[in-house]
Amino acid sequence: MAKIIEGKHFGGCVGYVLKDRSEIIHAEGLRTTSARTITQDFNLQRKLNPRLGKAVGHIVLSWSEHDKGKLTNRLMAGVALEYLKSLGIANTQCLMVRHHDRKHDHVHIVYNRVDNQGKTIANSNLRFRSVKLCKQLNSKYGFYQASGKEWVNRGRLKGADKAKYEIHDALKAALRTCRDWKQLESYLKYKGVAIQFKTKGDSGEVQGVSFSKSEYTFKGSEVDRSLSYGKIDRLFGGQEVQQSTETDTNLTNHQTVGISGVGLAMDAMVSLFDIGIAHDQDDEAIKRKNRNRR
Repeated sequence: MAKIIEGKHFGGCVGYVLKDRSEIIHAEGLRTTSARTITQDFNLQRKLNPRLGKAVGHIVLSWSEHDKGKLTNRLMAGVALEYLKSLGIANTQCLMVRHHDRKHDHVHIVYNRVDNQGKTIANSNLRFRSVKLCKQLNSKYGFYQASGKEWVNRGRLKGADKAKYEIHDALKAALRTCRDWKQLESYLKYKGVAIQFKTKGDSGEVQGVSFSKSEYTFKGSEVDRSLSYGKIDRLFGGQEVQQSTETDTNLTNHQTVGISGVGLAMDAMVSLFDIGIAHDQDDEAIKRKNRNRR
């Protein structure tokens, strides 16, 4: 799994990745005497392109616990370098730090988006290019492939992604016992999830279903491919939908949210790596640390 974060300040990021139970496994263009010298070198090069506000590139590569026995510093650094090169992140300063504070092995990569010639390292379509690349790396090196949403760490989700997985879990639990749409609607209401049916014109024929929690709404197929209207309806034997008066079939009053960056990352856990462009809890920890320093 890969998470990409962009920031403005090298000091906070470097200070965070060099915390306890960490070790530098690769560095390029940097003096690694201390966090201070590393930060100084990063900031010196960013002056070649002072107009670039977010010059801090921060990527976290994580492996499954099942790969722990085969992961050496050399292998992890080699895979990380191949990952960066394939994404066009090259000819720049780079720091790789392995953390040992969690059950799964992971490496923090901090790089300068101002390259050695003062040019900006592009980040366009980074997420989509990374998804394809990470699947290739997973296959090439034979890393463990997790499957299904059960591997997603719910405790790290926020906002739309948290709501999406709460809906997913509620639906999966409901479909183990519910036998028709009415039972499903009652169960989900108890769990704080609302159903909205999409109908065809004035015919009343149901064509789709969406689920809402808090201010977020997802089509069934966005929550999971197995949770589209057609697949749930076949599970219920094609029984006619009986919509209650409390069910709003007009979706215009809800905020419809597709799969967000983090959601995409979580959905693609079938591969070792995937990507979500977002500020995760590690990034929030950096901000908290900076506030405490003040």
